[in-house]
Amino acid sequence: MPLQISKVRLQRVVRLRRRRAAAGERVPFRNGTLLACLYLALACLFALAAAFVAREHIPVRTELESQLYLGVEITILAAAFVCGRLLLGLLAPGAVARNSRLLMLLLAATLSNVLAAALVSVSARYAPEQLHGPLASGGFIPFLVPYLFLPVFCTLLAGPGAGIAMGVAGALQNMLFVPASAGLQTAVVGLATAIAAPLLVAGVHRRGRLVRLCLAAGALQLLGALSNAVTQLANLEEYTFETVRSLLPTFGMELALTLVSVAAAVAAVLLLLGVFEHVFGACSDIRLASFADLGHPLLARLALEAPGTYHHSIIVAALAADAAERIGADPILARVGGYYHDVGKLSNPEAFTENVPAGAPSVHDGVAPSMSAIILASHVKDGVGLAVDYALPAPVRRIVEEHHGTTRMAWFYDKALRQAAEKAKETGGEPEPVDENPFRYAGPRPSFAESAVVSLADSVEAASRSLSKPTPAAIEKLVGSIVDGKIADGQLADAPLTMRDVADVKRAFVASLSTILHARIPYPKEPEKAG
Repeated sequence: MPLQISKVRLQRVVRLRRRRAAAGERVPFRNGTLLACLYLALACLFALAAAFVAREHIPVRTELESQLYLGVEITILAAAFVCGRLLLGLLAPGAVARNSRLLMLLLAATLSNVLAAALVSVSARYAPEQLHGPLASGGFIPFLVPYLFLPVFCTLLAGPGAGIAMGVAGALQNMLFVPASAGLQTAVVGLATAIAAPLLVAGVHRRGRLVRLCLAAGALQLLGALSNAVTQLANLEEYTFETVRSLLPTFGMELALTLVSVAAAVAAVLLLLGVFEHVFGACSDIRLASFADLGHPLLARLALEAPGTYHHSIIVAALAADAAERIGADPILARVGGYYHDVGKLSNPEAFTENVPAGAPSVHDGVAPSMSAIILASHVKDGVGLAVDYALPAPVRRIVEEHHGTTRMAWFYDKALRQAAEKAKETGGEPEPVDENPFRYAGPRPSFAESAVVSLADSVEAASRSLSKPTPAAIEKLVGSIVDGKIADGQLADAPLTMRDVADVKRAFVASLSTILHARIPYPKEPEKAG
């Protein structure tokens, strides 16, 4: 049986991944090819307009170069588009599955072009002689290009794959804003930054650390200054103290403009990140980290009004984060999703066992099982409403909505079966069949890795409370039965998890629960004093 489940599960995951990689979830009109082409055409027009503004301040050396400038710009844009699209398909296929994500990335590229044109124009206006400079490689203009903005911004919004792809495309587009003689230098520095910056900032969830990593990545822009220095030193006729000293102002200007470029790129990222997250529904790790604070108002309400659920959510978050890290998913999203997955229980905390004191009567006593099922199922809908009211990120809202999938409420379903059997025993007839559909959650089932991990952690943590002796063997048996039951019930059919991922999740749960539920030695009692 496990082997059969493994084969079926593997086939489903392969089909699911192929379908998503090929086209994603297509929606008429919103994901139409014509609309995508319109977005691309508008982005190209804005890029040409930005290049036209910057061209007034770029030195043109020959009349032929001036005449061919438009053709060169179109060729550069075409090369940038082809490279960007191919790399997005390889490194971040999900980023082009929906036109909204494509529009977000193209708008980021447009803003990068606008920022480059603005830096060149403002600098040329206030320091034209210093900007053009004496360098044969095109003056100091290449040091003003905001190499960092596009790869860092796209990495925060759509992941390192999208950051590298858009960074490479942006490295080619940056050639529009420098003299032709500096094009190769600009492309090389841009490519180095496009590869290094996304790898550095991927997973960062603090703005202060983001700034420090951007400064580290900005050091790559000094490669251009280093190449210029080597070239000028090689062209010196004699190496004397005075000749070498005469180059120091040039190096100082290159360093100053590099700092201006890095500072402008980082400032633009910090200013625009929240706007893009709000408009396009994206969610960076920086935004997620703000919801991981246990002092958040919604978590504070949960701790005060439903303390049992709050404690349960803390354990689920720890289990989910560890398991997500094991399978290469986002541990921050899994942790935050674990914190908020049961906030809907705030609507009726007493209806859930963890919030009822030992020995106290339950609200389900004397209530029909079908009504109890309705009460339990309502916490998912209420949780989605609270998630919207408190502006939780879209992936967290999906975890709240999907964490039970279409699972059957086994306890109340069994209670309904027992009541039907007792009634049949009294009447002497056959027990009436019980429809299990009213005893299932409405769904949807978990649709991405972090949601599936939270769903499994929720069930495993709740079941672990029934263990009288939480030995590692008992915990392993319990985790295996819970997870295998979810698979057999089809609750992971829409989640992109392989059987290897599921095995890693099991091991992570067993290791974490063995630590959390460890046995304690009994402390010796003090002897009673006579009299």
